[in-house]
Amino acid sequence: MADLVSDHLAALKPSVESGFFVFGGASLDEPVKEGEGPKINGSVMVAVAESKEEVLDKLKADVYYTSGVWDVEKLQIFPFKSAIRSAL
Repeated sequence: MADLVSDHLAALKPSVESGFFVFGGASLDEPVKEGEGPKINGSVMVAVAESKEEVLDKLKADVYYTSGVWDVEKLQIFPFKSAIRSAL
């Protein structure tokens, strides 16, 4: 799995640098507790794109998609308009 994570992050780098993907990471069942690993239940990503299809095309090329890490039957893409935000 460590190799998949490395491949996934390396492949995403150009899309992050171009501004296509703004942020992403694992969604969790609960906050991570000291001494325990995260209880991952999915992934969340924010993309800047013209269409759902453009996002889906990027996701289909990802190793998490092609290797079955992501449950593609549950994949959801929502249009989103930010009302507030702060710098990270």
